[in-house]
Amino acid sequence: MKVLIALTDQSFLRTKSMGIFNVSMGLAKGLMTCPEITELHILGNNECKEAFADVPPHVHVHLTDMPVPRRFKRVWWDQIGLSAAIRKIAPEWAILPKGVPPFLPCLKKTKLACYVHDVMWEHYKQRPAKDRKGPFPLHEFIYFSRLSLHAMRISDLVLTHTQFNADRILHYQPNARIARIGIGFDDTPPLNVVCEGQRDILTYASTFPHKCTALTIQRISEWLARRNDADNIRIHVVGSMAPDMKLPDSRWIHHSRIPFHELRELLRKSCRMAVYFSDYESYGMPPVECLLNGVPCIASDIPPIRENIPAQYLFLNSSAESFIQTANATYDGEIPFVCPAFPNWNEVAQRCVQAMNAANGIR
Repeated sequence: MKVLIALTDQSFLRTKSMGIFNVSMGLAKGLMTCPEITELHILGNNECKEAFADVPPHVHVHLTDMPVPRRFKRVWWDQIGLSAAIRKIAPEWAILPKGVPPFLPCLKKTKLACYVHDVMWEHYKQRPAKDRKGPFPLHEFIYFSRLSLHAMRISDLVLTHTQFNADRILHYQPNARIARIGIGFDDTPPLNVVCEGQRDILTYASTFPHKCTALTIQRISEWLARRNDADNIRIHVVGSMAPDMKLPDSRWIHHSRIPFHELRELLRKSCRMAVYFSDYESYGMPPVECLLNGVPCIASDIPPIRENIPAQYLFLNSSAESFIQTANATYDGEIPFVCPAFPNWNEVAQRCVQAMNAANGIR
């Protein structure tokens, strides 16, 4: 099987979680190990050039000196450059790990597999009018939401990772051929590494309204107000914050976006617990990443997160008491640490190949 995977439209330098890096780079590396793929082509940019400097002979890396396309260059690449590159290489399958296809693909005999991660635009349309504005301009919202619907319609295979997401895709495209291949994690399954000296907690911030940054600060503040040891607890806030949002006091430390190896070190050396609020997820990777680093993470009780982390770590966004009870039980060690088994990227890539073979009519 001759396969192409496109990574050119993505930045890999800094992230508050594995996020895009995990899904795109991980899948590309996993595909290298699949014996059914005799020729793998990777469309990369200059940010991922080093990651593919030493690849097996059957792997071919293209466009590694190309910068990550921005603004109108991004639109040109999505709509014209990507199709031209795929036609030139002429693979049997083209995989788009961000699920953003051209409106007029013109791929000749190449089949298209789009990894559709969410229907976020649906969530924002359902919010009250005052809460609908996100961090992106309206024209970008329209562009990507329409591309998402387009991906569901034209893909020969729609890849996704949770049952929640698969159900939402089928709501809009009942005839879509969906393969729920999951997400891979290549960290070694951990022991619980938290010790008495680790007193801090880690939480996440975002300019996206569905990430509930204001509610995160409010609930953690309410929790701290009830604890006798609150003065000894620092709160590490990782991610982007709106300019008008302030942290309560000096115990709160803002890290903005940091490389993942720094996030891992912060979790393993300093944190007793992590906290993750969200109104909407298609998967919810940060809680899983915390568990894989030996740190319990309490998180919002919403469907996709419920699929991926133990119920003992879930709380209701609407209830301060639910959050405080879960936080106390977790922070004080009353709940035994549990980390479920998660697939690695070799396993996920093999599921992807099996889905492509099934779409080809090969068992």
